[in-house]
Amino acid sequence: MDEETLTAYHESGHAVIGYALGGTVQGMQLGGEEDDCLPARFGDCRIHWGRVDPNLDWQRKREILTVLAGPVAEMVYREESYHPAVFGPWKHDWEQAWKTATPMWGDERQRMRGLEIIIVELKRRIQLEQVWAAVAALADELVAHEMLEEERVEDVLSFWFQ
Repeated sequence: MDEETLTAYHESGHAVIGYALGGTVQGMQLGGEEDDCLPARFGDCRIHWGRVDPNLDWQRKREILTVLAGPVAEMVYREESYHPAVFGPWKHDWEQAWKTATPMWGDERQRMRGLEIIIVELKRRIQLEQVWAAVAALADELVAHEMLEEERVEDVLSFWFQ
């Protein structure tokens, strides 16, 4: 498996779940430069949630689901399960989910269990025929074009989520 395809599935997982949860996917790309918030990375997916109250657990959960959907989509594509906390390419995703989940589950053991339950549920949902088809279609587009703007992402995903 080549890195470009793995990255495309990873970023498409973020995009599909974020879109399904009401976010607007502003763009996606293979590759990404280091900036103030993120390390250099293999890919990037920018999702806009509109007005957000960071103190609401349902908004935190929506963000956690979207963040962990990248590693989970890649797990499904690889047909291998790695834990995002220890698998290098996914550590940033895990750390972001962990930080977002902290107000929901102050106890670290509860937080670990809660995030692992989310991963299991995400895996089940991503493997649903319609969802997996959307992930695959978007990943194919990303590999073909290396960068997708909001309008193209919307075109692809609106077909699967009408």
